[in-house]
Amino acid sequence: MVKTWLNLLLAFTRVGLLGYGGGPSMIPLVQREVVDVFGWMSESDFVDTLAMGNALPGPIATKMAWYVGYKVAGIVGALAALLGTIWPSTVLMTIVGLFFLRFKDSRYSKAMLTAVRPVVVA
Repeated sequence: MVKTWLNLLLAFTRVGLLGYGGGPSMIPLVQREVVDVFGWMSESDFVDTLAMGNALPGPIATKMAWYVGYKVAGIVGALAALLGTIWPSTVLMTIVGLFFLRFKDSRYSKAMLTAVRPVVVA
């Protein structure tokens, strides 16, 4: 069972790392991991999961990760899949935030933020 949990964590970590562009861009990656690589679901089960994920409010990638993990390995599997989906972006955003806090007072950072401000307003 531990191997299944680790496989869920690794599979959804790949999805979290490579799924640039948000939830909809992650769907083919989830399908590849869940259906093709590990065989945790059939194609029709995946389509049903995708329909359920689209019908419910919230981010689709995390809903699908939770459901697949739960279906494969219960609550711990759901937590492993969810963690795999969210930890890459959480770590990267923390690094970017720390980097920004360190250099926020530099003249280059201030100039960049001043240049971006009209775009944000628009």
